[in-house]
Amino acid sequence: MDPDLIDPNLVFARTAAGEEAMLQRTRVVQRNVRMVLILVDGNATVTELCNKTGNAEITQNALLELENDGFIERRVEKDSVWRHGRKAANGKNTAILEPVSEFSTFGNKAESAPAASPSSRSQVTRIIPFPGNRQGTPSLTPSTLTTSTLTPTTLTPAPTATASDYGTVFLPKAAPESSAVLPADTLPQKPSLLEHLQALTRRVPAEDLAKRKFRRRGGQRLHLHWSMGLMLGLLLVAAMLALVVLFFPYARYLPEVEEALAQSTGRSAKVGAMSVSVYPKPGLLLDNVRFADQADSDAILIPALRLQPVIGTLLSPRIVFREAELRSITLSARTVATLSRILQSAARQSATAGVLQVSVVKAELSFAGLRIGEMNGDFELSGERLLEAISLRSADGKLSAQLRPTASGVAVQLEGLGWRPAQDSPYVFDSLELKGEISGPDFVINSVESRVFDGLVRGTAVLRGSGHPAMAGEISFERINVAKLGEAWGVGRQFEGEAAGKLKFSASSDSWSAMLPALQATGGFTIHRGSLGGIDLPEAVRRVSATPLTLGGRTRFEELSGAISVTPGASRFSRLVLNAGLMQSSGQIEVSHDRQLRGRMDVQMRGRADHTAMPIVISGPLKSPLTQTAGR
Repeated sequence: MDPDLIDPNLVFARTAAGEEAMLQRTRVVQRNVRMVLILVDGNATVTELCNKTGNAEITQNALLELENDGFIERRVEKDSVWRHGRKAANGKNTAILEPVSEFSTFGNKAESAPAASPSSRSQVTRIIPFPGNRQGTPSLTPSTLTTSTLTPTTLTPAPTATASDYGTVFLPKAAPESSAVLPADTLPQKPSLLEHLQALTRRVPAEDLAKRKFRRRGGQRLHLHWSMGLMLGLLLVAAMLALVVLFFPYARYLPEVEEALAQSTGRSAKVGAMSVSVYPKPGLLLDNVRFADQADSDAILIPALRLQPVIGTLLSPRIVFREAELRSITLSARTVATLSRILQSAARQSATAGVLQVSVVKAELSFAGLRIGEMNGDFELSGERLLEAISLRSADGKLSAQLRPTASGVAVQLEGLGWRPAQDSPYVFDSLELKGEISGPDFVINSVESRVFDGLVRGTAVLRGSGHPAMAGEISFERINVAKLGEAWGVGRQFEGEAAGKLKFSASSDSWSAMLPALQATGGFTIHRGSLGGIDLPEAVRRVSATPLTLGGRTRFEELSGAISVTPGASRFSRLVLNAGLMQSSGQIEVSHDRQLRGRMDVQMRGRADHTAMPIVISGPLKSPLTQTAGR
């Protein structure tokens, strides 16, 4: 260990590197060394540092390590105050102190010797310097002490220590000052402005914060970091804005808002309520907005209209809204046409308000009572902010629609992928593509193509919404899975095969929900490689003489063709021709609306000598019909 560390009055101070290391935990990692670095303040002696830590050996070793690393330096490098006190007590400065013994009247040399005896060197000496640099106080440096200037008053020796101040030596002012002066290059450098800024923004570990001790005058004060103050300020501003938004008297300004909407849209506007919304999108929220013309013939109602203005245009004569969101609006052909005229009016330069983008949320497509709900999308606007089309998509993304205004109405295009018309509907369209146009009360479907039941369906149709709902059209189908079609109709997989054919249909009813039972259709069909469940024609022919009645079974065939006629009361299959190997049959079957089966099939077995056709009567419920020979 360095011998100077034995000096208990040696004082250490932190260097610029030490100040930086105290703020950075990674510079000094050992806990005891870092603790000693924090305690070093340039005023405490080694003894005081040891008393604070409670372990002199650890403290002195830490001081040595910090000094070697350049984090601390000694305040008195060449001559410590301890040695200076011993020199003054031993009378080693004889050239200066000899005149004192000649002119002093307070004692001789022998009387002053005990104060500098060797036994006193083991005692702790406290240096108490006089206040420095006071005007009128003479300097006692060796250069100014000459024989001509020494007087009894100026050369009075320091009083001898008594029992009350044992271990204390009082020196003149100049002696400690001269010994405590440090060279300019050894003084600790003040941190630069950049270092101060880095120290403010640097995160200080919680352990270091707990070890720091601040000196406060006039009681304890709360010190906040600038980032915490900024956060508190932002929270306060946000709270004030929230209060303003909640308690602002919006109803007072409703007439001005309605007047601005009427001037921009060219229609009278009525707003139910007004407020400011923050989530999910900030903006002005208008409830129950109603636009109508003078005749009130094509009025539209928007349940919720959210307007998000461009901040820079709030104080200008023309306010521009970045986005207008229409929520829960019902989009019919009349509504689309009215919205197109409203946007055309708002695009005028004289309009007090304009819009850059329009979106819809939870919109509903409607035609004469037919509805498709929960559609979201955007308005496609031209460069002049005129409506070109409305693109919508269902919430699950399985159905998309595009509405395009035309001179006579609205062009409609629907595309579906795995779409189900209703949540509990048995019909699932693997793909759907529909193109048509709504003109007045009619919806003309120019083309529809759908993949359903593993097959393909194409057709055209016309839906009329004036008066009683009605529809008419024509479809063609191919490769339809009869088993899946039967499951959708509720008869299970009783019948099998791949069906193809054409149908012309029409229906009229009081409502769209009652349209299917009122359906009328005519056409032809062909089923390949299938079977008829519950009807066993070969077995009925074999049992004609023994047991004429047959229940259950299945008739497999290679091809079944015929004509179909659908009425509200029953479905009739006529001109049926069934080919199954050596068996061939023909006839007709009728299925009532309550699924009762009746009909007749003439069966001919070509493998027998008798080629006479055997008549078979079919009757009973569709699930389990009975077959028997005719006339018995």
